[in-house]
Amino acid sequence: MKRKVLVVAAAVAAVTLTVSACSSSKGSSGGSKNNTVAGKLIMGGPPEFQTRRLPGLTTTYGVTFKGFTSTGAGGVNGVTSLKNGQVDAADIFTSDPAIKANNFVVLADPKSFFGAQNVVPLINKSKATDAVKTVLNYISSKLTSAVLIDLNTQVQVDKKDPAAVAEAWLSTLGNKPPANFTAGVSLTVGSANFTENETLADVYAIALQATGAKVKTKLNIGSREKYFPALLDGTIDLVPEYLGSILSYLDKNATAATADDVKTALATKLPSKLEILDIAEAQDNDAIVVTKAIADKYHLASIADLAKTA
Repeated sequence: MKRKVLVVAAAVAAVTLTVSACSSSKGSSGGSKNNTVAGKLIMGGPPEFQTRRLPGLTTTYGVTFKGFTSTGAGGVNGVTSLKNGQVDAADIFTSDPAIKANNFVVLADPKSFFGAQNVVPLINKSKATDAVKTVLNYISSKLTSAVLIDLNTQVQVDKKDPAAVAEAWLSTLGNKPPANFTAGVSLTVGSANFTENETLADVYAIALQATGAKVKTKLNIGSREKYFPALLDGTIDLVPEYLGSILSYLDKNATAATADDVKTALATKLPSKLEILDIAEAQDNDAIVVTKAIADKYHLASIADLAKTA
């Protein structure tokens, strides 16, 4: 008799946990009463998207999804999950060549919810000499979103070496700072653990090396939680960064959206040892992306359309 009671108790506990997990997932997504377009869709993204972004989407756009599925750290499986129908919408970076290759639809963000994500060099001030700034600002002046997508396509689709792609692009640029321009400077360039950031780090490193600096690289370090402290303690001196992401990392309650506003906000949030240089036109924004079939079915062009009655 005792054993039967224990078995029943265990079964009840298992059911309770299952119900709890389901209600937790649906509780943040509106459950069955949600009759909007989003209420019929499963959203996919990195784990932090669920806690950092979904509440804001509800507040800003009135969008609440049927459910959420993690697509791995950094949303690495977002494209595959969307293609396979495991999710109906996914958080994918706008510079990802898979968007064009798969005819995905990027939903417009008229309220600038995701904020400006322009590429920008983040450097330890101790290594930010006038010559180094000149070289890096020159790179930023040439780096457009079209260039960024092309670099990503060569690395991610054509499987070319990031350093070779970076060097080839730099060779096409005219009026570059001369050799020996940064002579006497030594620094270490780091990168986050995704291919675009590694390629950009190679661009910075090769450009500085070509103008006389002694450069080491520490690539694929990991997340911002790992490389940001390394910038502060001098383990690395420079990384390619993204405006809005730096700000949200430093201030989780930040509301600045435009590039100018984000830059102004960063002036008061960045640690005194660090500074950002000129902002590139190139952006790599978070975006809500859907297949063309989903976009056509629900007449989606904007994030706001997700809040319409289905």
